[in-house]
Amino acid sequence: MKKLFKNKYFILIPILILNIISLLYLYNTSYFNKQLLYIGLSYIILFILSKINLKYIFKYIKYLYLFSIFLLLLVLLIGREVHGAKAWLHLYGFSIQPSEITKLILTIYLAYLTYKNKNIFILFLLTLIPSILTFLEPDTGAIIFFIIIFISTLKYSNIKKKYLIASILIIFLFITLNISLYFINKDILINIYGTKLFYRIDRLISFKEQNNIQTINSLISIGSHKLIYIPENHNDFIYAAIISKYNSIAFIITIISFSLIILYYINLINKKKNISNIYNFILLNMLLFQIFYNILMNLSLLPIIGIPLPFLSYGGSYLLTLYALIGLSINLSKHSSNKDKV
Repeated sequence: MKKLFKNKYFILIPILILNIISLLYLYNTSYFNKQLLYIGLSYIILFILSKINLKYIFKYIKYLYLFSIFLLLLVLLIGREVHGAKAWLHLYGFSIQPSEITKLILTIYLAYLTYKNKNIFILFLLTLIPSILTFLEPDTGAIIFFIIIFISTLKYSNIKKKYLIASILIIFLFITLNISLYFINKDILINIYGTKLFYRIDRLISFKEQNNIQTINSLISIGSHKLIYIPENHNDFIYAAIISKYNSIAFIITIISFSLIILYYINLINKKKNISNIYNFILLNMLLFQIFYNILMNLSLLPIIGIPLPFLSYGGSYLLTLYALIGLSINLSKHSSNKDKV
């Protein structure tokens, strides 16, 4: 098995299997043609980024970061509101989600700066800016990914323990304060965050008390192996829809495929502080979170916050970003196998 993982393109096998399952499920739906197009474009981007000279990316990464911040500001000004969030730019019939572009650029930028031993507070500030802008949309899922990216860099950062402990305590106190206000005086939270964001906080804290048609029908579909109506069954709840439609065989194939992807990255990462290991460690953590959160969300064990299932869920911006991340991972891994420095 380890010999297979040494091939940098082995990762494409389980990904392709998941793509086929996604397309089989979406066949004869209005989403099939677009999903086929998105997957095709995603593989083209993956191939290009797996071959591109990395020096050009690192040379212009700071400008790409500034461009992503500009897009986040732009979406707040002229973005179209969808499902209570202003997270999309609509241009000539196409929808772009700036937070997805930011996720890609932030991953590269923080991995590069961590490799260059930049101050951890600079990395924190670079994470905080897009987090605040995305917080205003609001897009809870994107903020979580930004936090995962930043926290993942701490493994390779030269941060002193006292600063790390202090940072964790501040985050813990902030979360505790908000939860306390939720139970003591909800009006204060509404005044601070506004009604839209308060609604999302309300869903996070009290999701088990709500009668949500998505989670209820998702559980019924999985338990009965009969697909019933599930809103967003092509996106966030595609796992429940696929399992209910194709039964145990789909469950086994998807779990094996996701396991191979995770094992691939676990075997790829070692203790050396090079940009490949830093980047791939960030990517591994994002994939782990996305896979487990989405599946547990489908089982009504976690609140709904708009986390798609990698390589299965329908989507444009999210798929293109995901395959761009994989393409750069392959590129960095090939480069790192020849020499430690980039």
